[in-house]
Amino acid sequence: MTDAAPTELSLKTVARVHDITTMFHAFVYFAPEAAEEYEAVGVQGRSGYFASRSAPLGPVSAEVVTATFYNFSPDLVRSAIDGVWDHVTPDEVQRARWRAAARILDTTVAEAMTDADLAEALDVVESRVAALSYAGRPLAAANASVLRLLDEPEFSGNGLLRLWQLVTILREWRGDAHIGLLIAEPLDGCECTVVSEHLFQRPGIIRSTRAWSEADWSRAVEGLTGRGWLDADGITDEGRERRSVIERRTNELDALAWNGMDDQELHRFADLLKSAIEALTAGNYFAAMGRPAPKDEPSTKQ
Repeated sequence: MTDAAPTELSLKTVARVHDITTMFHAFVYFAPEAAEEYEAVGVQGRSGYFASRSAPLGPVSAEVVTATFYNFSPDLVRSAIDGVWDHVTPDEVQRARWRAAARILDTTVAEAMTDADLAEALDVVESRVAALSYAGRPLAAANASVLRLLDEPEFSGNGLLRLWQLVTILREWRGDAHIGLLIAEPLDGCECTVVSEHLFQRPGIIRSTRAWSEADWSRAVEGLTGRGWLDADGITDEGRERRSVIERRTNELDALAWNGMDDQELHRFADLLKSAIEALTAGNYFAAMGRPAPKDEPSTKQ
């Protein structure tokens, strides 16, 4: 179990692994292949993101999705989720998500990772996931619960897809803990979006995807200003420090997932995934994240 004290790891190493596993997981959110697969089962537009990510939870309400995703406007979630489960089951959406991920992995990543590297990476994540405690981590637990579906003939034997799902569990495990720390600060969903908007200096991008209303945004800015997070020039030194404390504590909790590994072993795992990230970047799957394909490497997407 992950309740025991972790092996001493550099938090920089833990943060690096988080960055790489997030990239390895997140390509599916921006992929046209995903939109195609969701549309094929009757889920369109923004409903694809919310239905596919929440599918492991079962046919839950918009309120449950809002609670577990945390930083999206409830109005946006409601417009995307209401009625979805009336005409498609969560398992069908889960399969559509995997079909999209498999299409991309098999055409973009398969040649970038050797069979030996894939086997080594799988050994790491299989052991990590097997040791996790899911108490208080609903999205991670839900994603672990659907592993059984990977035994179906359509997906069985696809090592890259299994790696992707296991990494997804680890990514959501960290995210569930991060939300707990935001609650404890407290920073509500809109407030943490405001802070991120200022911190990462990508005006309008984070805000537009979370779809908070002008009234909600103004309320959050006013509250954060009153609590010392913001001033007329943006995020304050105090705000940066308090946000840094949350991130550092998240890394400390995330280190529990890697209990028993040292820095060298954890860097090795990150390096195993790095070639996959490079292939996905060359395929232009991260352009929406501000990371387009290098100009001298034309996109491999058809």
